[in-house]
Amino acid sequence: MIDLTNKQRNDFFQTGFFILSNVFRPDEIDEMKSSFQSLQETAFSLANLHSEELKPEKETYVMHQGSQFVLGQIRQGINCGQPSIRRVSWCGAAEPLLSEYGNDPRLLSIASQLLGSKEMSQLINQAHFKLPGDEVEFEWHQDSTHRGYGGKYWQDVNGRGSYVQTLTAIDEISQRNGTVYFIPNSVKLGHLNLPRTLNNCLESEKFRLEDAVPIEMKIGSVAVFHPYSIHGSQPNRSNKSRHVFINGFAYPRANSRQYPGEGAGRTVVCQY
Repeated sequence: MIDLTNKQRNDFFQTGFFILSNVFRPDEIDEMKSSFQSLQETAFSLANLHSEELKPEKETYVMHQGSQFVLGQIRQGINCGQPSIRRVSWCGAAEPLLSEYGNDPRLLSIASQLLGSKEMSQLINQAHFKLPGDEVEFEWHQDSTHRGYGGKYWQDVNGRGSYVQTLTAIDEISQRNGTVYFIPNSVKLGHLNLPRTLNNCLESEKFRLEDAVPIEMKIGSVAVFHPYSIHGSQPNRSNKSRHVFINGFAYPRANSRQYPGEGAGRTVVCQY
């Protein structure tokens, strides 16, 4: 079990995020890397089969072996027109080892302490790829938007966000290879219904994009962030791949949406 400090709890609810070092051992990361490599090979095989469907500004969804492979097409640069991997949703269906690590007691103990519940609903088990030259990026957003906050599929049951997102560094993460940037203290603003084109908007009266800070992570560390925390990431500008493993947990009964993938939405229980 990982026993969170008061500072880490405060960072989650006030600043919006914190990082835990050395959560996973090198041998465990090596196992995850092997599964990521298999997913990557499968993704590009699927991209070849669905090449006519791939578009630069559109995500293409392919269900395979119980996982949802989200593919795209590179829109600029020397690899323009080539396929890209946006993510693999519920990757543990195609690679069972990632299902086990997504349900790891260390991750469950973190989420349980922040949610205030031993029982949780695991909504997210994703493999994210940023390969050199693939131009994959994620615009500024709040995860509460992806959960459907305020709509019929989501309710903030515990009144504190009802959701915890974790990001495990499979590779070392730096500003050069497309790290995540967070806007500190944006969590205090609650859910904002941010526009999808925030990157091109004028500065908000409530926050400034220039205040965003990058998170740099060592292999095996875990970033933990609140659903209201505003964040985004730029493309990988290095010559090495950047992989991250994302797992998200919801307070019981907060979610009523069916997520893609065999196993998504499973009930998990922290035993500590």
